Order: sequence, then structure tokens, then C-alpha cells
Amino acid sequence: MWSKFELVEKQARFWVLMSHGSTLTAACDAVGVNRRTGRRWRQATGGRIPLPEAERSGRYLSLEERLRIADLHLGGTGVRAIAALVGRSAATISRELARGGSKTGPQARTKYAPYAAQKQAELRGRRPKASKFDHPELALLVQKKLCVKWSPEQISDHLAAVFPDRQEMRVSPEAIYQALYGGGRGDLRGDLHQHLRTGRAIRHPRRPAAKNSGKIPDMTMISERPAEVEDRAVPGHWEGDLILGSHCRSAIAT
Repeated sequence: MWSKFELVEKQARFWVLMSHGSTLTAACDAVGVNRRTGRRWRQATGGRIPLPEAERSGRYLSLEERLRIADLHLGGTGVRAIAALVGRSAATISRELARGGSKTGPQARTKYAPYAAQKQAELRGRRPKASKFDHPELALLVQKKLCVKWSPEQISDHLAAVFPDRQEMRVSPEAIYQALYGGGRGDLRGDLHQHLRTGRAIRHPRRPAAKNSGKIPDMTMISERPAEVEDRAVPGHWEGDLILGSHCRSAIAT
């Protein structure tokens, strides 16, 4: 039996061969599946070859780059050497080999499947992405905690402590804020923002603090005053203050 990752790889190669004019039988034989599996794949798309994804920017690895990485990796070339030949950073190649390799079997970290890796990258890049709050259990728990005035930070920490092994029950504070200020997502209601401690319905952007705010420009420090100030001989050397009464209805100058 093939793993799910290997099956995705075979299906991706199957459609590449079909798009190049191969017959169903030839494509099935080339990827190592029986004709019934090939017919099932073809029937699932209504007999049409899936359209290729829109061309991705140079920021992301292309199928050609992944095929070259696979060939070099299969030939025993090291990560840094592959990075130099492909024109990518060593970190990108290392991450791609770890992410795009089969996770089962004794060669879990040595086998790299370029077609499956390309398919997974296309799925990750689809927009809009599914919301974490499409999971009803998570949405209900977050909703209950918001209703008793828990902050998103407290909720996130609580979920991490209670569900350490369930990734679907983990959510960051920012994801909660975005869901609330975005009118709700998934099973999370959009009116829950009123339970936040601020009670705001919209998000206020944080403004950077102004430099030297509250300081008088070209101010002379007390330590820099001349000595003659101490005898108060000149009216300008006297110090004054203004004291305001309740609601500014009275004032005293001192």
C-alpha cells in the first residue's frame, strides 16, 4: 500500500503524462497504478485534465526547480551544493527536502517526491484559506471564554495547555483578534468583539511614539543655570506656577 504522500505524487505525474498526450493505459503503467485507479482519477475531473495553477512568482520554487532538486538529491549531492546549483539558499533547500519527503519507511528523510511537493505547495498557496474556526469545538470553546471576559492571549495559552497534542484546537491570539474584528469566521460569531475588554468594534492601529515627545526644544537644564539665578535679583529669575481649582473654576498664581 502506498502512503497518501506517494499517491499524491503518482497522481500528479499521471496528469503530467496525460497532458503530454499519453494514453490512459500508458500513463497508468508509467506511474505504476492499475487502470481502474487511472479511470477513477479521470472520472473525478469529468474527463478533463486539471488546469495548471497560475504562474507563481520567483519567490517560490517551481516544478522545474523541484525536479532538479530531486535529481541532484538522488545523486547524493549535498544541500549547500544543490543550493548553489539551483540558485536558492541552503535553508530553502533543506526545508524543501524535509517538507517534501516521504514521512514513512526507513528512508523517511532521504526520499524526495517533487510532483507531490509541488502539489502540496499549490494547496498551501490557495486563497482564501480555511479558517481555524471552521472547527466547531474550537469555535465554541473560544466563544465561551470570550463571554466570561477572557482575553485572546489567555484563551490561546489555555488551549495550548489543555490540548498540547491537538493542533486543530490551537489558535494564536492574533487569529482570534482577526476573526472578531473581521465580522466573525467559521462558527465564531461576529458580535463577540463586545466581550473584549476594550469593547471596540474596530481595530485601532498602533502608532509609533513620537520622538522626544513632551520635551521643550532647546531646553536649558537646571544644572546649567548661571549662579546669579540663586539670589533672585532679576525678575526673570523668579519661578512661578499656576494652580487650578476644581473644574478650572478658580486659579492661583504662585
